[in-house]
Amino acid sequence: MEERRKLFGGLLRGARERVGLTQETLAERSGLSARAIGNLERGRAKPRADSLRRIVYALGGAQREGAALVAAAGLQDVDSAEQADDRAERHRLNDTEALVLFELLGGVDTESWEPEVRAALLRACSGSPAAIRLAGAVLATVPELPLEDLARRLDDLQPV
Repeated sequence: MEERRKLFGGLLRGARERVGLTQETLAERSGLSARAIGNLERGRAKPRADSLRRIVYALGGAQREGAALVAAAGLQDVDSAEQADDRAERHRLNDTEALVLFELLGGVDTESWEPEVRAALLRACSGSPAAIRLAGAVLATVPELPLEDLARRLDDLQPV
């Protein structure tokens, strides 16, 4: 557990430094305290899903770094961003993991979705990280697209 927190902290610090933010600026952008950011970077705390989502948004929502941070936070083991991507392709995500990725990549609040629509999107993606990334990208770029249409389009892409 402690190793995972330290891994997450190192990834977070690296991502923050790559985009040129101080801990204070990241804290301000994410709505967390600078102390919380420092504790996360030092591996003294584990992020909650909501905090993680806010951090990824504040960092600019880079997909690769977001996936690595999600993985390091405990959704799956990870050694590097590249390995996280490779592992994610082989790993079917459960519904909770899928919804977190929808939120991170699509900039949406899945809690506000109608239960039937949420179920349809989860069923259409069937735990595939690639399908979830595609859906998240569509949600981020075409937010006015009705979720039912997105679910139907994803179903149409499923192999027969």
